[in-house]
Amino acid sequence: MATLRFFHEKGLHVFWRLSLLFVGLPMLELFILYLMMNFFGILGTILTVLLFFVTSLFGAGLIRYQGIRCWTELHRQLDYGEMPTQSMIDATLILLAGALLITPGLITDLVGILLLFPTVRRMVFGYFLYRFEMYRLKPRQRSKAPPPDEIIDI
Repeated sequence: MATLRFFHEKGLHVFWRLSLLFVGLPMLELFILYLMMNFFGILGTILTVLLFFVTSLFGAGLIRYQGIRCWTELHRQLDYGEMPTQSMIDATLILLAGALLITPGLITDLVGILLLFPTVRRMVFGYFLYRFEMYRLKPRQRSKAPPPDEIIDI
């Protein structure tokens, strides 16, 4: 029964997205590394390792700077009694950027570094907010149970 539910239309959609993420992305990363090594030869190997090292250092520095800035902004908002929604979202996206920078690969490094810039984070947040609103406003299937005949308010 669980297998049939897994291959339901929505479950299959999620399955393909996860397959692309966990299988397709590493294959694309390896293909790019292969192309770099073939194009540049032994210099490509050295450049690739150096590029991973530099992006890791650059990313670590940006994560530290952005993390401290986000932490102080979060505390400032709490001190003034404001809801720190944007600061919490920034912190989550900075954490995601750090995880992407730790993952070896050029595409993940590029996405991780891009997520460290506040304008990119705002665009990503706007996209997910739009998707959430569209999901929330989508009509839901109501239950088929008949309404009760009588409502007793106590």
